[in-house]
Amino acid sequence: MTGILIFILQFLVLGVVIFGVFTLLRKFVFSKVKINKWIPLAIAIVLFIIQFFVQRINGYAGLALTVFVLIFFMWFLDVHQGIGPSGKPKGKQIEIRSKAKPNRAKQFHKDKEDKK
Repeated sequence: MTGILIFILQFLVLGVVIFGVFTLLRKFVFSKVKINKWIPLAIAIVLFIIQFFVQRINGYAGLALTVFVLIFFMWFLDVHQGIGPSGKPKGKQIEIRSKAKPNRAKQFHKDKEDKK
């Protein structure tokens, strides 16, 4: 019973640490770095694969790799969704439309009547 409680506690602490580190990195680092969205995903995949092949000498090394994989994957999701450093979606692009010219319609109608 205590083993399950310790596992749940470790899981919650790890989640809080990951979200805390990601929030700080997002605020101070990721907002200043303009990067292709596929680079964090590639790094996350490579680190995820390395986890399987590296013999875990230390349990903390595996834990650190897991944290890095999740941070890079969350960075990819952040860049992919187009959310900027403020946490708000980027504004829509402004469309440049030509002005409506009401006199053209009047002139066209007037010219049509003159031709009859």
